Amino acid sequence: MKIFITFIKNLVYSIISFIVIFVSLIGLFLFMNININLIFSIILVLLSFTLFCYCLCAFISIKKDFHLLFLKGISGLISLCCLSIVFTLMSVFFFSINFMISTELGKNLTIEEKVGLYMLPFQENKTPPIDYLAMKENKLIKTYRNVNIYYQPHERELLPIIEGILDKADSITTSLFGRIKDNKIDLILHSSSEDLYKKTSLIETMGYFDDPNNTVGVAISDLDEILANRMPGSFYFQSTIMHEYTHYHLQAFIKEQGLFVNRIPLWFHEGVAEYIGMYDVTHRYYPFQETSFEKLDTHDEWEKYRLKDYDVYLQSYYAIKFLTNTYGEAMIKKIIVETAEANDFHKGFTRATGITIDDLQTNYLEEAKQSTNFKEPAAN
Repeated sequence: MKIFITFIKNLVYSIISFIVIFVSLIGLFLFMNININLIFSIILVLLSFTLFCYCLCAFISIKKDFHLLFLKGISGLISLCCLSIVFTLMSVFFFSINFMISTELGKNLTIEEKVGLYMLPFQENKTPPIDYLAMKENKLIKTYRNVNIYYQPHERELLPIIEGILDKADSITTSLFGRIKDNKIDLILHSSSEDLYKKTSLIETMGYFDDPNNTVGVAISDLDEILANRMPGSFYFQSTIMHEYTHYHLQAFIKEQGLFVNRIPLWFHEGVAEYIGMYDVTHRYYPFQETSFEKLDTHDEWEKYRLKDYDVYLQSYYAIKFLTNTYGEAMIKKIIVETAEANDFHKGFTRATGITIDDLQTNYLEEAKQSTNFKEPAAN
């Protein structure tokens, strides 16, 4: 009975210790600089592993009178071993999150954003993970520049076309953002939009860019039209690749500024990608249902309106088109740089352009309507 009571006490002490240390570490990591967080998490990994090694040595020369702090006896040693394993896993977890923040997400995250990242493993995953390895099976591979192209044998004739599109996309994005440190990215060809949806569950889309996995996917709408350079298949294919490649180059540039990618609202990301995807294409204005740019900030908000009767891609395209026509293409880069300086998109946008997002909402369609002599329908 005494042994059982001691075991329960040791177990309770261990659980309380873990909770206190875990909460304390989160509190520290939320308020400390990310570089300090990274160094501290490395020290934690080493200390927890050292504690685990100590437990192993204690087991080899096991003693019934073991006593360390509040842990006593054999059950205390067992509790300490379990605690050391949990601490090691916990410290590795913190290290991985801090490393991801410092290398991928920028150094000026808000406390709310850090909480979201630290709690990410405990949140319910709303979308199933995409199996890119399965997509690449039984496909041929051709490496061009920094892009691995995965294709079926009957799609081989697309390779020169894809290479030309990648050259064009890289040339335009480089002129806008400058050179970046190129990562290796995978470009997976899907035989159709139905195949893309089946493999990814992405609804009503011709392409995607998965930043964490450095993967671009593009659907082949009509192979014969693309090979014959006939509309609309050839246009959609080129536009989609350029759009998705722009996402890669734009996000790489944002990260090089030390800026959290999500600090830039999604309408700006998509607008720039559409702008380059439609580069040098005459686009006649036609009326569409728009919403506030403030409601197109996050992915969830974007999907909500995209799958309704709102043309959010066109709206975002016209916004970027207005900015480039009014201030020049250099304004896209300037907005990002100013946002990085202020660590706030609204402040950075106003510093760069001299106008607010509300001003943009009011004026961005006027030029498009005037350039095509569009007339509002007469009221009944």
